Amino acid sequence: MNGEIVELINQITRQRKLDRDFVIGALKDAIALAIRKSKGMDYDVNVEIDPKKGDVTVWVNKKVVENVSDPDREISIEEAKKIDPDVKVDDFVRVPVPFTDFGRSVVYKIQNVFLQKIREAEKQHIYRDFQEKVGEIISGTIQKVDKTGVYISLGKAEAILPPEEQIPGEKYKQGGTIKALVLRVEDQRRRPQVILSRTHPDFLRGLLEFEIPEVSEGTVEVKAVARIPGKRSKVAVRSKDPKVDPIGACIGIRGTRIQPIVKELSNEKIDVIKWDPDPIRFTALAMSPAKPLVIYEDDDKIYFVVEEDKVPEAKGKEAQNVILASKLVGKEIVVIPVSEMKPPKDAVTLLELDGIDDEVKEKLRDAGFYVFKEIPSLAELVAVEGIDEETAIKVLEKIEEKLEEKAK
Repeated sequence: MNGEIVELINQITRQRKLDRDFVIGALKDAIALAIRKSKGMDYDVNVEIDPKKGDVTVWVNKKVVENVSDPDREISIEEAKKIDPDVKVDDFVRVPVPFTDFGRSVVYKIQNVFLQKIREAEKQHIYRDFQEKVGEIISGTIQKVDKTGVYISLGKAEAILPPEEQIPGEKYKQGGTIKALVLRVEDQRRRPQVILSRTHPDFLRGLLEFEIPEVSEGTVEVKAVARIPGKRSKVAVRSKDPKVDPIGACIGIRGTRIQPIVKELSNEKIDVIKWDPDPIRFTALAMSPAKPLVIYEDDDKIYFVVEEDKVPEAKGKEAQNVILASKLVGKEIVVIPVSEMKPPKDAVTLLELDGIDDEVKEKLRDAGFYVFKEIPSLAELVAVEGIDEETAIKVLEKIEEKLEEKAK
């Protein structure tokens, strides 16, 4: 029996990956609880286990009496003095009770209580383990597929990919391997359930970190991700090293780096764009390939102004382009034709600069100048490719003139 207990403790500690002291404590609690269930919950029992030898010692606190009427809870003064010569009637003494005295029914109760405690501990261990993995990408084996979701084995834990977290149109095969993002962990009655996602933006972010060395190393930073799962995504990146092209690093030569990610996402189209801290310039980049006549911000919305016949093209198929760009920028982008433009009262848009050639305006657009809330410096405009000092001065004069008109 003693050797069996030592082996039991070692086996559970090893297989269930639980702390040895916890397993010993759980066994002690199980023995004490099983005895109380047999003798009554007021039964004052204590259990000790020698972790090396496996010896189990049971102690019961018994009341010292003249005449014993309840042998389980009482001890005669004569027997008590053999344990403690100074004991008196109505005192309590700690009496060792052979474990074998409790019978087989108590042993069965111990097994049930102990296994229940171990299962609960394992459940909490799994729960904590996967809580630490929330936001990470993991792989598992598909166990079952039905209308409630895709059930995936992760070893000791079971995960589910709910219908709303599945990429539309994907097919899942029992026995196949699947990657997904750990979205959250739900502490259910029987055992924790890990909820996975293949539609969350962080799934794409994680794939980029896995596939692109510059991203995993931190040279290229993924600033924002927006997805319409299974259809199209936009990713904004920036490089911390001026020598590294963030877009080229992510796409690779002839798309060799981005293609494995596209394949993992069931051929979801991925646009990689350069991030810009200025919301207007960032909007222009995020809305690519659409080209604006002007962009301005008003009433906490960003207006993307295009030629009359370019609105559908700018919005994109099923408005995907503007939806994704809005998510990426973090503000609602409204695509409007130039006829509906209402310039902001506190700024001058590029279209309001009368007398400036369209070619010059196009160069300013290419450089990210769409709206002016204040007069830029001469150096800023001269730095624009194709604009000389004379042209820059003319633009500055027009901006100043328009700002003064609006200020009246």
